[in-house]
Amino acid sequence: MSASSKERLEKAGLSLEYFKNFEQAQHDFHSHDFIEILYVFNGTFRHITAGQTYDECAGGLTILNFRQFHSLKTPEGPVELMNIYINPERFNLPELPDSILEKLYDLIPLHPGLENRLNGVIHLNVSDIGKMKSILNMLLLEQESDEWGNEAASLAILRLFLIELCRAAPIVKNEQWDSYKTRMEAVRIYLEKHYTEAVSLNALCRLSGLKPANLCRRFKDYSGMSTGDFLKQKRLAAALHKLRTSDDKILVIAEDCGFSDVSRFNRFFRTAFSCSPSQYRNNLKTN
Repeated sequence: MSASSKERLEKAGLSLEYFKNFEQAQHDFHSHDFIEILYVFNGTFRHITAGQTYDECAGGLTILNFRQFHSLKTPEGPVELMNIYINPERFNLPELPDSILEKLYDLIPLHPGLENRLNGVIHLNVSDIGKMKSILNMLLLEQESDEWGNEAASLAILRLFLIELCRAAPIVKNEQWDSYKTRMEAVRIYLEKHYTEAVSLNALCRLSGLKPANLCRRFKDYSGMSTGDFLKQKRLAAALHKLRTSDDKILVIAEDCGFSDVSRFNRFFRTAFSCSPSQYRNNLKTN
């Protein structure tokens, strides 16, 4: 990352960096305390993360969430790409309909405490390269502009970009999964749709066709956490969003997000984010 991009990210929480002819012959493994999104306009490179290796080509988009160890090489020559850096602690994502936000927060968690095996590194395919290039080039121009209204324009263009992210197709398609992964994905979807409700293990067993011990083991292998911890994380993510975007009382947020009482919510929140919900909201106002 260039010094100017780093300075912009630290100041505004959002920065873009364009590479017309990016080349890297040797791996340079590194990680970030922010979110990095790479989109390939032209060319192919090999991307290595902690758990997987991908050959990224034109139209490929990778989301690297907090502290993901990764590196890339360009064995087939220069690559044209755009990097988008986001620090959610300093930058509030633009307003979007709730249905889109739910999908977006699956892709871009608002805090490192909301990371799991399913959202650490995400590979998508955005096939309309011309459209995406136009959106990102407009966003880059507004970022570098001093014209009146550039912040409002940047937010409007970023909204388009985020919608395209949510529309994008996953690289790994459901039909390529084995039977257990398909069932675990059904459990995940159920938890995300019903996180505001009381969810029983028996209901998840009926959905997956597995016994409790087998379900718990399989889901932890799939997501990196238990069904209970995954459900708690989803509730905390929803609460984090409400703290950022509403003036609702803490008690109301806790109840709306599926927590049975506010004391449990406060305890879980402090464990995940090292501060209370009230402190988190106050910190946002001072940034």
